[in-house]
Formats: sequence, C-alpha cells, structure tokens
Amino acid sequence: MADRSDAATLGRSQWTDQPLWRVGLVTALVAAAASVIVYAVARAAGVPMELTEVFEDEYERMPMINMAFGALLEGGVAGTALAVACRRWARRPRSSFVALTLIGLIASFVLPVISDGTTATKVVLSISHIVVAIIIVPVLALALPRRAR
Repeated sequence: MADRSDAATLGRSQWTDQPLWRVGLVTALVAAAASVIVYAVARAAGVPMELTEVFEDEYERMPMINMAFGALLEGGVAGTALAVACRRWARRPRSSFVALTLIGLIASFVLPVISDGTTATKVVLSISHIVVAIIIVPVLALALPRRAR
C-alpha cells in the first residue's frame, strides 16, 4: 500500500532533483556529440556541407566543430536558461518550457532555410536542429516541476 510520501515521489523523475545547470550540461554534451555524428554521416553520404561566409562569395565547408558549438551554445545554454526562467516565473514550468522550445525549434529552421547552401545541406542542418531538440528538451522538461511551488 502506498503512503503519502510514495505518492509525492511518483510524479518526479531522477532529473527533478538535479540542478538545472547539470542537467543542461549533460544533455548539451550528448546533443553536441549527436550533432557531430549527423554531420559525419552527412559528409559520408556526400552532402557538401558548404556555405558562404557573411559578405563572401566563395563556398567553404562548414567545420564540424560548428555543429558541436551550435548544440552546446544554442541548445544547451539557451535551453537551460529558458528552463531556469520557466522554473522561476511560469505557473506551469514544464508545459511552458515545452511550448517555448517548440516555438524556438520552429524559428530555428529559418537560418538553414535561408542559407545559401545546397538543399541537402539545408536538410542536414534542419535535421541537426531536430536531433538536438529531441535530446535536450525532454530531459530538461523532466527536470522541471509540473506546477510552480
């Protein structure tokens, strides 16, 4: 028979008791590795992964490290900061976080779509955004309470 303390812990996950910065760091590192794998698979499949620099006319291959930095900074740091803000100010931190990150994910497709890369490069960049979000968002969401305390 479950008592009141068991009922209180049923809605919690192993991530709930962790500091958000730690959850964000771990998920950002995993997402960065996954993003690099997406890049490597794309290159192995023949995707050029070439873009022009700002105000340049020549195409250059995007460095693999850019994929990792993008996941770490935009996914990890921005996602963690948003999770902290939702935990602090939202009445329903978890659902607010998920809704805002979904909006952010949709907005993140603007850069790949308007880039000057090939269609294949744009698709790979968009896929990498999805992969990073699939890794970071659910774990950070689970680290947030359903309702503000």
